[in-house]
Amino acid sequence: MKLLRLLVWVPLLAACSSSPDALFKRLKPDQTGIDFTNKIEETETDNVLNYEYFYNGGGVAAADFNNDGRIDLYFTANQGEDKLYLNEGNLKFRDATKAAGITWQGEWKTGVTVVDLNGDGWQDLYVSVSGNVAKPQLRRNKLYVNNQNGTFTDRAAEYGLDFGGYTTNAAFFDYDNDGDLDCYLLNHNIRDFNRFDVEAVRAMRDSLAGHRLLRNDGPLTPKGGGFVDVSAQAGIKGNPIGFGLGIHTADLNGDGYTDIYVSNDYIEEDYLYLNNGDGTFTDVIKQATGHVSYFSMGNDAGDVNNDLLPDIVTMDMLPEDNKRQKLLFGPDKYEAYLSMLRNGFHPETMRNMLHLNQGNSPQTPKGGFLPSNEKPPSGVGGPLPRFSEIGQLAGISNTDWSWSPLLADFDNDGFNDLFVTNGYVRDYTDNDFIKYKADMGGQTKASVLELINHMPSTRTANYLFRNERNLTFSNQQKTWGFDELVLSNGAAYADLDGDGDLEIVTNNINEPAFVYQNLSAERGGSHYLDLALQPKRGLSATGTKVYAYAASLRQYREYTPTHGFQSSMAVPLHFGLGGRAGLDSLVVVWHDGTRQKLTAVKADQRLVVAYAPNGGKTGDLGKTAEPLFSPTAGLDFTHQQQPLNDFSRQGLLPHMLSYAGPRIAQGDVNGDGLTDFYVGGGKGQAGGLFFGEKSGGFLQKKAPAFEADKLCTDTDAAFLDADRDGDLDLYVTSGGYEYLPTDLLLQSRLYLNDGKGGFTKDLVRLDTDDYGGNCVRTLDFDRDGDLDLFVGGSVVPGRYPEARPSRLYRNDRTKFVPVANAAFENLGLVNDACVVDFDRDGDDDLVAVGEWTPVVRLRNERGTFTRLPDDPDAPTGLWQRILAGDFDRDGDPDLIVGNYGLNVQMKASAALPILLHTDDFDGNGTPDPILSYAIGGKTYPAYSRDELLDQLPPLRKKYTTYALFSEATTDDVLKEFPGKTPAVSRVNTLETTCLVNDGGRFLRRALPVEAQFAPVCALAAGDLNGDGFLDLILAGNQSRGRVRTGNIDASYGQVLLNDRRGGFAPLPQARLGLWLRGDVRSLVLLGNRLVVGTNSQPVVVYEKTPAGPNALAVVR
Repeated sequence: MKLLRLLVWVPLLAACSSSPDALFKRLKPDQTGIDFTNKIEETETDNVLNYEYFYNGGGVAAADFNNDGRIDLYFTANQGEDKLYLNEGNLKFRDATKAAGITWQGEWKTGVTVVDLNGDGWQDLYVSVSGNVAKPQLRRNKLYVNNQNGTFTDRAAEYGLDFGGYTTNAAFFDYDNDGDLDCYLLNHNIRDFNRFDVEAVRAMRDSLAGHRLLRNDGPLTPKGGGFVDVSAQAGIKGNPIGFGLGIHTADLNGDGYTDIYVSNDYIEEDYLYLNNGDGTFTDVIKQATGHVSYFSMGNDAGDVNNDLLPDIVTMDMLPEDNKRQKLLFGPDKYEAYLSMLRNGFHPETMRNMLHLNQGNSPQTPKGGFLPSNEKPPSGVGGPLPRFSEIGQLAGISNTDWSWSPLLADFDNDGFNDLFVTNGYVRDYTDNDFIKYKADMGGQTKASVLELINHMPSTRTANYLFRNERNLTFSNQQKTWGFDELVLSNGAAYADLDGDGDLEIVTNNINEPAFVYQNLSAERGGSHYLDLALQPKRGLSATGTKVYAYAASLRQYREYTPTHGFQSSMAVPLHFGLGGRAGLDSLVVVWHDGTRQKLTAVKADQRLVVAYAPNGGKTGDLGKTAEPLFSPTAGLDFTHQQQPLNDFSRQGLLPHMLSYAGPRIAQGDVNGDGLTDFYVGGGKGQAGGLFFGEKSGGFLQKKAPAFEADKLCTDTDAAFLDADRDGDLDLYVTSGGYEYLPTDLLLQSRLYLNDGKGGFTKDLVRLDTDDYGGNCVRTLDFDRDGDLDLFVGGSVVPGRYPEARPSRLYRNDRTKFVPVANAAFENLGLVNDACVVDFDRDGDDDLVAVGEWTPVVRLRNERGTFTRLPDDPDAPTGLWQRILAGDFDRDGDPDLIVGNYGLNVQMKASAALPILLHTDDFDGNGTPDPILSYAIGGKTYPAYSRDELLDQLPPLRKKYTTYALFSEATTDDVLKEFPGKTPAVSRVNTLETTCLVNDGGRFLRRALPVEAQFAPVCALAAGDLNGDGFLDLILAGNQSRGRVRTGNIDASYGQVLLNDRRGGFAPLPQARLGLWLRGDVRSLVLLGNRLVVGTNSQPVVVYEKTPAGPNALAVVR
């Protein structure tokens, strides 16, 4: 048989560290005695083209297998013998594989799980098996039961655990709270599914690839016992498109029942199985998250911000550097993405995800309620946890082809850090190889190995991120000693030398396993506590939760062995304590719900906690205070937007522009002293008018005049007395991207009030050139006693970023007359404006913001506006909204400006701004906007080769391969159009910002990082806690971006409390009570009611609870 030995690199014999001061030191095999290598050899029949998971590698297990108090190691091999190494102390290990009875008959092993399955106090091993497509007899999972004498016996068949499909890994946990450990088998398919009937396939149960839940029916007896498949009755999906690569079990909602998170490769979304407490599960991934990783691999759960809630991290394959981003495949076709959504799949994006646990929404479908803009998942029995995905903001989203994430405190500072294994033997998704393979498809002479030889091979470094304690992580690859190029898959952490810090072990392909010694203890200055749990007989430690308190430091751990990718650790729970010499208290919540409290716990020890409850029985550690807001019955009005794909009209847009509404205007239109409001409609929908009622509710008033204009897209509205008859009339701006640039449907509209809230359209008072507006603001700029209009110009349809001129209209009683003023001529694409007297001279000034603009100050000097010069360091942004208020109570107005946020791939600074070069590059009469941003200090186009060349065909002559394009900077691309002089727009910040008024100048003041979770497209202010200071409510999100951008939807609505010292503090989401899903575009406070307008969703109304101020007081 022809054989190709794949790139077996010579091990680096010297210990590798990036610097002598690195936190970790890699030990060489002759130092540790660990010489295991997961060696992969390809043949004509055994290769990645025949078995796509050929390079997924093996796992690592860490546990004390011989009960001598030291952590031992087990490695799985794909094409060879697994290895068991016993720890002999001082980081030296002995190969005990043969003596232990671990054998190999040709099986392809994948994951390994540590489990004390028979409850005898000795750790057993469950080894998952896959591959061997043509040899099913070699595809049986193994259960190595520990014989307590250094040997193991495979008893999988006896227990009913010898599954013969394609298993990635297994997790053992007690899902039914009966005291024994059940099993979830994470399986995968070996076939591609490119075209299929989604509904039919999802209903299938695949006998080899479908995931399985096996219930433990107790000890083996002649009458039964062992494990029974209960997948179908428990609600576990077993379809053939669930390519399972990662599993973690944890109590995600704190109800005392263990839940399951499953990472699925390819188009099938991840599963978040919420345990209903009755033996069944409900997948709530669509309700609990906004989106997930596309090629989801390993995962882990842990508390990254010490709020005592478990967060979730998942791995994917987005590279950090531009070259590999452009060279390797990533989904970029928007129509394909829409097809995925239409077929019921959850939004997915190719990058790592960090799902931040925001607590439980007030939703218990069996007797509770949901926010009125969302349907409950059927059958859920417990609270619904909600997650905000902030991986890009956190800085962990791009780690290339990544496998195993491990959350643990590696520097003992009291916060969980993140380790990530990385690497794939060959660049299977290299776009040039994909093209080469397609071109060779009809040529039968080429061998498979010859074809594979054209697949590039790139080794990459593993990643280690330090938790910066502010929801961000910093890459410590070099400074902590992890910049060596390698191909790592499974990984584990454990304190192998007993000195109080965590070592890291990786299973590598074609290279000896790595053991990294942690030198934190040697450096000193930090303390730790290791916690070994001893449950009562018949109760597993798995599922036990521990809460540690030391002054202001709070930490949470849940004991579960399966972590990362194909790996497992049955090791003591590790708590870094920083400079603290002990804990004030430690609370253990055993899996049976009983509670045990210890006080004055000293640091720097391995503490054994034996089961001895002393604190009653509870499923969690307390109830959340009554939230600030609670949802009401809401309104019978759903904003409707016709489905549109703006990218089909102008392919290089940074995001769609058609989905702008709804905006909400308020005023008393029927003279009853109650506040009414108007909600703008989308194209094909009339806007809605609602009258306030004394009961606090709202009643819709039908208006034929609105219905007649329903083909317009409302972008903003304002009430004003246009005809000076003593009642409020309604002015509405029109916009949208689906129209012609001079379409009459883009004209603004004025509706006159009959004094009772009945409106008719006025046809004479508006300027005929008043069309294309994004916002409208009323002001008395000439101080004549009536209200005039400022209209911010919207984008010209099909010609982004060109904008209609912004304009000022003077109210001349019978007509709104355009006012000629050079200050308004080049404001750009204005999204919002506010009227403020920022210089305190008694005149109404204006501040306008938009995309690619600074914060534009327009000073009113006796009826004439002057644009003030921008400061040299003035922020330019992708501004969405602006709000004025005297937040510091110094008598002048300050500003809050909503920007795109930091939870995006793009980064912006004064030195390296985001750029937009615009010209008609291809000569077809329409502008081509080329978006660029910096990666690694150089600025590159924000598009894939296919995206850019599809729009600019002249570039095909230059960039004939993906490799050529992967090196091209923006300047390189622009050089291909020598006759063009593009307009250049810049953005130097994406932060939502507070601008403090300092005598007419505005000084930037940072807002909490929570304000940067998503684009802020709606703002409101009010004194929410009765302290006399204005607090902030923010909302937004953007779900209409490019495919590679994905959804930016981490905001559920946020409250920032004024700290009375010029700053703001975020209110935890569970205390806030707002759970806003989708693209929020309006927030209006009406007394104790908050009205929320969300694109293509129902308008919802929240009510401030009477206990609001009390609930808020504890935040200070």
